[in-house]
Amino acid sequence: MKAANHPPRRRKVNLRSDSFSLSHAKTYLGRLLEKASKGQTVYILRGERRFILQQVAPIDPIPIRAPGYFANCYSTEEVQEQNRFAKASVVRAPADLE
Repeated sequence: MKAANHPPRRRKVNLRSDSFSLSHAKTYLGRLLEKASKGQTVYILRGERRFILQQVAPIDPIPIRAPGYFANCYSTEEVQEQNRFAKASVVRAPADLE
């Protein structure tokens, strides 16, 4: 009599835990994000290393400077000199390649 070849049983993941392997974290990422958004700490394990999944506070937007903000920073001579240096530093393609 032959034994039936059944696929191996998968272990159920305890989503109430606070530590998850990387493969389980990828599978249940949406649920883990919900846990992290509620303030719970979620650890993701990869070998010997542990990573924390947590919600980050919104970043303040960078303010836009008004037109002319840098108008008085440089003199006309300094601007012309910088423009000459910038123009001289451009590497142009050889004419015979065109």
